[in-house]
Amino acid sequence: MNNVVLKFLKEQGYENVSTSYYEWIDLWESWWRNDVNFHKYHDDSGTERKMYTLGMAKRIAEDWASILFTERDEITTEAKTKTQTENNNKYLNKQLKILKVYADLPTAIEKAMAIGTAGAILRIKHAKVDKNRNLIADKRTKLDIIYVSASQIIPLKVEHGNIIDIAIVSEDTVGDKKEFYVEIYKLKYNETEEIEYYEITNTYLNEQGEKIHKDGIAELYNIKSNIPLFSILKPAIANPINENYNTINGLGFSVYGTAIDQLQTCDITYHNFVMDFYLGGKKVFYNKKIVKTTTVQVKGADGRIREEQREIYPDDLTKQQWKTYGDEMENLKDNPAITEYNPKLRVDEDTKGIQFALNMSSFKAGLGTEYYRFDNSKGIVTATQYVGDRQDLVENANKHRKKVDDFVSNICKGILLLGRILFKEPVTEECTVTVVDKDGFMVDTETAKEEFRRDIAQGIRQPWEYRVKFLGEDEETAKAMIADEEIKPDEE
Repeated sequence: MNNVVLKFLKEQGYENVSTSYYEWIDLWESWWRNDVNFHKYHDDSGTERKMYTLGMAKRIAEDWASILFTERDEITTEAKTKTQTENNNKYLNKQLKILKVYADLPTAIEKAMAIGTAGAILRIKHAKVDKNRNLIADKRTKLDIIYVSASQIIPLKVEHGNIIDIAIVSEDTVGDKKEFYVEIYKLKYNETEEIEYYEITNTYLNEQGEKIHKDGIAELYNIKSNIPLFSILKPAIANPINENYNTINGLGFSVYGTAIDQLQTCDITYHNFVMDFYLGGKKVFYNKKIVKTTTVQVKGADGRIREEQREIYPDDLTKQQWKTYGDEMENLKDNPAITEYNPKLRVDEDTKGIQFALNMSSFKAGLGTEYYRFDNSKGIVTATQYVGDRQDLVENANKHRKKVDDFVSNICKGILLLGRILFKEPVTEECTVTVVDKDGFMVDTETAKEEFRRDIAQGIRQPWEYRVKFLGEDEETAKAMIADEEIKPDEE
């Protein structure tokens, strides 16, 4: 957490901003980026090297994002009247496309699952502010949406784990100087009108913490609603670091927050697998006395030049393959001058070790024990196939999906709110927002089977489709099996 920002927040009356939690955020983000000190080691010569890695932290977060939302999903609203619902959906769908919400949501979800928290901020571009601090739109005014990561989010007021007041911090370099942009969203109460409303301040700071004036930036304005123009997404995981963080800090916990040991195991086993191949080449050992040498001059650490004898290998390509040993010409009958060594690769053992590490990692990340399953005949088992085997993934996915639904709902209500008060559109934020799962992945297998049977009975689906989806048959085989079942009764 930057000291310039902390000092500014204290000046605004926020004395108890927690900073220690961002150390955890940095840890999770480093694993997501696959850039951690654990991967660095030194060989016998002292040279720093980097482990071969699987980068499973990012893969886990990517897979959770793919499970929880796809661009095929559909966002709809339902208001009190049919007309309001139609107006809402028409305006909302238009704005969602302009703002590229469907395309950008998976990235925001991935970061939330990886780093514990992500946010979306609605901004208004090219608007004016009247004397009462209310926004006024003109022909140039439009909406924008910015997605922020956990390191940019500073909860200022938290109630029951929900962030009420928040600061969003962005850092930029202008020339050779850093600038800090701090947005504060504060919920206030108007006693005259007896309503809650959000007050938004925008402040730019230089490296010394001094305010910078920016043309075209509204330093203070109000939104006459208690619906925030920000939305926060956290995984549906209780925070085990410190119970006070759930009520005071307000930030979330990474899906692999308790799986760091397992992520390390994945990289250790994979590194060992690669090194077995790298070092497992054939070796030919031969006595030094039958090797040609050449004299080279070497500059020592003290700056002095000295001469050394270096072996001449058959060629550079096989330098790793050929090794010398011995100091004296020995009895070649008992000690051959040339000996071959052909190491056995431990492919099966290494593969089993990697698979075990993957199983433990996916289990700890809530994906189930066999989400990453490799089969020599089938390849990688798909998520759809896996759901048929294990229902714990679906249960966890449904919990996380509720958080995603709330995240999307808050974004949509903010868009509708601004559409009503700023652009005078005939829409309302007083509605229910629903995210429809088009892939049906969030439905457990038995429920999906029952829905399929009902669709078949109503003529919506064909019987062979059931066999394709739930029995894993191809279309040709499924149709043949259905035809065979239809013929048998007549034969009897």
